Amino acid sequence: MIDFRELVRLGAHFGHIKRRLHPKMNRYIWGVKNDVHLIDVSKTAQLIERSVKFLESVAAEGKTILWVGTKKPAQAVIYEVAQKLNMPYVNHRWIGGTLSNFSQVKKSVTKLLHYEDILAKSEKLPFYTKKEMNSIAKMVERLKKNIGGIKDLSWPIGAVVLVDVIKEGSAMREARTVGVPVVALVDTNSDPSLVDYVIPINDDSARVIKYVVDHLGDAALKGQKNAKEIAKKAKEEAAAKAAEKKLKAAGEKKAVARKTIEKKEVKKAVASVSAKAFSSSANKPMPRLRPTGATEDRSDKKKVAARPAAKPAMKKEVAKAKPVDKKPAAKQIEKKEAKPAEKKVEAKEPAVKKEEKKKTSK
Repeated sequence: MIDFRELVRLGAHFGHIKRRLHPKMNRYIWGVKNDVHLIDVSKTAQLIERSVKFLESVAAEGKTILWVGTKKPAQAVIYEVAQKLNMPYVNHRWIGGTLSNFSQVKKSVTKLLHYEDILAKSEKLPFYTKKEMNSIAKMVERLKKNIGGIKDLSWPIGAVVLVDVIKEGSAMREARTVGVPVVALVDTNSDPSLVDYVIPINDDSARVIKYVVDHLGDAALKGQKNAKEIAKKAKEEAAAKAAEKKLKAAGEKKAVARKTIEKKEVKKAVASVSAKAFSSSANKPMPRLRPTGATEDRSDKKKVAARPAAKPAMKKEVAKAKPVDKKPAAKQIEKKEAKPAEKKVEAKEPAVKKEEKKKTSK
């Protein structure tokens, strides 16, 4: 909890003179005394708590927080907090494009690393002269001031903490264009419209800056611890799941092995039964074969019963089943009349032949 009395004791409520007021800061001002605006400390404490919760959640997600403060009262504080959290920082000069064009800034970082490597190996491998080594050392010092804090800058960046929005205007605009949330200490002469988490406070006092930045740093540290615990739990859960999978796989392998053993046993049993049957049939005497041409003796065999003759009733039924000629009665009568005439003619023909023969003989 933020103590109001501590804020008042540190002088966090003092703003700028009336003529430097930014109109958008009117809602955070409590009153005026000796032509100086006084900031409402209750709102300041409330907004600090809100920023603390936000930074804690960002650190718990494992994202990096960039700490920026290039004005003299903030340089030492920013450096201390960044070193404690092992996070990137800028406390000397903001390089344009650090967020919006980091691929180009990265070239300067590689140059710094290369020069540092040369200085580290200069004693063992002295390939450069003293003059060259002095110039390289100066280059390393200059690069360390500008980009020494962002050597280990990694994406995604969860938030940017700024001290004095006017001084760090370019950093605030870059963060806004990239879409990174901004937590900033804002005085009465600054525009808070581009800041996501405003902390209305006196940003010129070193004691006030240290108090607020330390609170924000403690929140980030707490979030890092939570992130480690979450990572530990995730690893334990992953290990437990892997162990369960291994046990399941082992059980499945055992089941498959059991099934194969059972199949083999069944095959062995079937093979043994078939072998016994084959051996029993092999031990029986072979039947005597009948020589070729020998008649088969069927005296002992039973006589095969002959098939019974068809009953007369069946014949009648078959006769009945024959198709009946359904021709008209007139045609039947003509047939009856024509048949005896043909017979008479056939009977007469031999008599005529006899008479002819007699005549010829005479």
